[in-house]
Amino acid sequence: MSINFTDFYIKYEGHPNFTDKELIEDEVIKVVIQKYEMILFTNKGELFCDSNFGGDLSILLHETKLSANSIEAELKSQISTYITELNDIDYSLKVEFYEDGERYQEIMVIGFKIKDYEVYARVF
Repeated sequence: MSINFTDFYIKYEGHPNFTDKELIEDEVIKVVIQKYEMILFTNKGELFCDSNFGGDLSILLHETKLSANSIEAELKSQISTYITELNDIDYSLKVEFYEDGERYQEIMVIGFKIKDYEVYARVF
């Protein structure tokens, strides 16, 4: 699939792929991953113009009544609402929890795969 795509450059200083601020014209997969990262690292209410935007991961990690499936469903809902480019592209998303016995904490691992790209996020 070939899409001519222009979007705001949302990477920040310190991001592994950061370059000077600019508008980007890039393949759709890279733009999708940028938007996905924004969902993961934003809590609902933090975005001024849309209070529903965000994954709430730091909050959801410590909810005792939520399953990996319910968090996965919430992230898929965010993706279908805010990353419309994925409507025509197959992707997979899997949420898992692990216990870190040494640090007495839970770890949420989110695996996101699109085409040949795999993006993993770990939330402590």
